[in-house]
Amino acid sequence: MYEKLEDIILKNDYIRYLKHLNIDISEILNNIKNRLNDKTLFSIYENRSYSMLSTNNILENIIFEEVNKYLYKNYKDSVIFENFCRIDIKTIIAYQNSLIERPKILKPSETEEGYKTDLNQFDNFIQIARFENEMLLNDNGYGRKGQVIIFEGISIFGNKMPFTQYLPSFLIWHNDFYDHDYQFIVGFMTTFNSIEANNILWINNLLQQNLGLVIDGFNNGLQALNEKNEVILKFRQWKSKLIGNASSFVGQDSNIPKLEGCDLILREDYYKQLQKIIPNMQFYSKKKELNL
Repeated sequence: MYEKLEDIILKNDYIRYLKHLNIDISEILNNIKNRLNDKTLFSIYENRSYSMLSTNNILENIIFEEVNKYLYKNYKDSVIFENFCRIDIKTIIAYQNSLIERPKILKPSETEEGYKTDLNQFDNFIQIARFENEMLLNDNGYGRKGQVIIFEGISIFGNKMPFTQYLPSFLIWHNDFYDHDYQFIVGFMTTFNSIEANNILWINNLLQQNLGLVIDGFNNGLQALNEKNEVILKFRQWKSKLIGNASSFVGQDSNIPKLEGCDLILREDYYKQLQKIIPNMQFYSKKKELNL
């Protein structure tokens, strides 16, 4: 999407877990890079008109294979992958069941960076967090000239990134999505070309509990309910304006969105409760522009 390949590899859960165990991963990284030298590896997913790759999990599969080959050879009897590296099935299902049409809001390229007091509202819900990635096309409509990414939401971090980004999504279902030593309001989890959910926003579980909300079943999407079983907090995701050979039944290059994003909406009366709990919170938009 907008990160270097080396950074994507290093952020992979398997790689991060091995680093956490102080295992030398240099051999694994070299093996991965050698396999990625095959220029035909991603050819079926290439969209040459826009110089982009369609969504695929080739890289994740290569990392998984190389990690497991290395562990089998060197640590067969001593390393166990715990929850951190298991596939988060609940979030995958909840993510798919949270798909909506893109709401009528400003695109990232139209959004100004900075503090915001006039928040997007949908009926009696307020948008408390949003991530969105927009592809910018050349003037002739063909080819990509850049990207604009927006991170915005209620925050206590001032004019910095409004979200924390290091907690895994499976913690949401265990009511453990928080850090005893680090305060935050909204967490953001992202994966690149994975079978797992692409981008997830969720509130600190301690704040969720303070609002008297409980997580709903994952088959209903990612949302939280009050004691009356009313939906109060809801995650939504969208992909809009796909490019590529959409008329082809065999093409793998036709699910690249010009706009891909997600948000988190909270019912207005509970938003007012949250303001009382965190009187110093502000809504901030952080913008990132990339030119090719």
